Amino acid sequence: MKRRVTQPAVPLTMRLPKLLSVEEVAAGIRRHPEVVRRQARDGRLPAEKIGRVWFFRPERLAEAGYPQFLPTMASSEVAETRAADPPTESLVRALGEAGLEALRRPQQDAIFEVVGRRLAEAGFSMFVFLLANGAGLRCAFRQLAEPDSDVEKVAGQPAVGTIIPFDRAPILRGVCTTLRAHYIGDADELVGRMAVAIPAVAANARRVSEILHMGTMIAAPLVVGDKAAGAIVVVGPRLRQADLPAVMAFANQTAAALEAARLLVESRQTEEAAVLALAGTIELRDALHSRASEHAELAERFAEHLGFDQVRRRRVRYAALLQDLGKLSLPDSILKKRGRLDPEERALMMTHPGVAADLLARFAPLADLAPLVRAHHEWFNGEGYPDGLQGEAIAAETRIISIVNAFFNVTFELPFKTETTVDEGLQELNRFAGITLDPAFTEAFTAMCREAASTKAQWYQRMLEALPSSTASVPAGARDILSVADSRELRIIYRIAQETNAVLDLATLLSRIVKIIRDVMGYYMVSILLPGDKEDELRVGAHSGYSIDITGLTIPTGQGITGWVFTHGVPQVIPDVKAEPRYIGLDEQVHSELAFPLISRGRVVGVLNAESQHADAFSEADVALMSAVGSQLASYLEVAQLHDTLKREASHDPLTRLNNRRLFLERIQQEVIRAGGAGESFSIVFLDVDELKRINDTYGHLAGDALLREVSNALMDAVRGEDVVARYGGDEFVVLLPATPASAAASVAQRISDGITRHRFMAGRELLQIPGVSLGIATFPQDGATAEELLASADATLYREKRKAG
Repeated sequence: MKRRVTQPAVPLTMRLPKLLSVEEVAAGIRRHPEVVRRQARDGRLPAEKIGRVWFFRPERLAEAGYPQFLPTMASSEVAETRAADPPTESLVRALGEAGLEALRRPQQDAIFEVVGRRLAEAGFSMFVFLLANGAGLRCAFRQLAEPDSDVEKVAGQPAVGTIIPFDRAPILRGVCTTLRAHYIGDADELVGRMAVAIPAVAANARRVSEILHMGTMIAAPLVVGDKAAGAIVVVGPRLRQADLPAVMAFANQTAAALEAARLLVESRQTEEAAVLALAGTIELRDALHSRASEHAELAERFAEHLGFDQVRRRRVRYAALLQDLGKLSLPDSILKKRGRLDPEERALMMTHPGVAADLLARFAPLADLAPLVRAHHEWFNGEGYPDGLQGEAIAAETRIISIVNAFFNVTFELPFKTETTVDEGLQELNRFAGITLDPAFTEAFTAMCREAASTKAQWYQRMLEALPSSTASVPAGARDILSVADSRELRIIYRIAQETNAVLDLATLLSRIVKIIRDVMGYYMVSILLPGDKEDELRVGAHSGYSIDITGLTIPTGQGITGWVFTHGVPQVIPDVKAEPRYIGLDEQVHSELAFPLISRGRVVGVLNAESQHADAFSEADVALMSAVGSQLASYLEVAQLHDTLKREASHDPLTRLNNRRLFLERIQQEVIRAGGAGESFSIVFLDVDELKRINDTYGHLAGDALLREVSNALMDAVRGEDVVARYGGDEFVVLLPATPASAAASVAQRISDGITRHRFMAGRELLQIPGVSLGIATFPQDGATAEELLASADATLYREKRKAG
């Protein structure tokens, strides 16, 4: 068998000494050889493949941005006539350092400055030309080796801004067209070409050349993608042909840095446009009367005063502009309302920071603004909303915005202004330091304003001039809610609103509500009592802080403080429970109590109860808070109770209140999986009521219903708490007996039969005995391995027993 050999027998690097191997390149760029091979395959490294082996030309690597390979180039490759002419060491070093620094600069001017300075330090002058509408090149930057020279005075015009048509600069046009660097080593040729390119300099071209020491020149294209964006021209007395690859590599790095800077500028312009568009949308909402642009200007100025860098100042301005974005989701009836908002309106108002944050988080360029906007109603002492952040947990940018917002509230938002409004406003800010505002930032803001007043700073004077003619931007009521209203009430309302949006299960909702109230208010114990199954009792729906689990505990409505409050619908404050005969105690540490009725649509739906280990711990302020929170809480409870009722109705038989067929089938399926996995058995008892049709025909369907209800009572009396009793349909009932073998199931069936004989039901005015029931038993797994098989087996057994009896 013949084998095709593509691997050369003699290493190609021995036959082609101008080429570098994968291993040599890997060592030079400090990468694994496999990474080098992959980049060669992907075209990210200029390479040539011979057989199965990759090789690299050092000059192409240098042009691609790897000047470290310049020393490996054979001098004969650069120019046969300059066999002993190595690259200029100082130039290579300066170009390498300049290229790396350029990549770290985010702005075009900064890039030009750093590369120009590096080359000037090495004794070279540099000019950067950018395309000017395709008709030529415009000088965008120049850096002279001798900055103090009077070259522009001699030339008669500044270099920067000069446009050179392509027909006057064929060398630069060729560089931009072919994307290859060009070298001129003749000083006289350079003088002549300069005179042609810039006619205004022609008379003094020789003098300009002498000042610039323009004995040699290298022009290299600034390549972006597959096109030239311009060219870099390096001039000096000792450039060589061997410097071409180094300058080309430097030009590529500079072009990459310029392109990155351009993309960054475009990205920031896109961000700016998006922010301004959103801010404009806010301003167009008449009900908001936004003053966001003025807030943003002052906030950015304050951030600069604090020493924030440009990026953080931009974040402050953007967040200030967009802080009211979430209010676009609110109805005009709330935004325009004058006077205090009711609890439901306040809860809705308090959602706007979260709405704004959610919107911003969906747009990646503005996502970092989301936490700043979300927190703009947080208080420095931790009593703000929506998250209760405290101190430095609130971002510094947001703390700046809070101070600016507060400043506008106590100056521009006032209905009447005087010459002392600003001074009085600054004093007002300091009263809120440490409560709503960062005290250090508040002091710094006050100092900035007072300094601006003393120096008559222009921005401050403009603010003073605008103050008298300004009008309040929002109704007094809405502003009062967001800046003055009791923070505990706001936090309770907001957190309960969040829970009710996420939870409708009554037990879960009640548990979370009592925990929220206890956490925010710092109460010792909190509980909610609801109407029980019987009309004359209350049931503990949830509690927090109690040493024992009292969930489900019932209290007669005619007893205890909570029973009295439920009956009369009036709150009660008990300063000393030891002296209160109505008090029903569960904890000896309790000394005072507050019970508040939860009223919805004029009906008491529950009682909110708080207890304290201190005497006289509750005041009228607590009652006022409960009053504000209670109406909303009652509404939420009514909705949750309705949901709970509907949920129960969907899984229970309306006549007997037993589980219905659907819920029973779900439970038996779960028991099949459990018992099968554990290797256990369980049983079911299937039964139907005898002579139901006769009772209906003789006494009417109301008597038949009474019979079925009494059968359900007898079944519940005969089974255990873990057993599942259901009405299967019509006159059929079924009982699931978990972990019960056949023998034990037979005993349960007998207990059911005996119990039923003892029960009576009303048929009109007659008290009748239950006619009896027929029963069938099936046990898992011997009588069936599935729910269907077990039910069929029990049903068959039932009818066999019925035929025997009949």
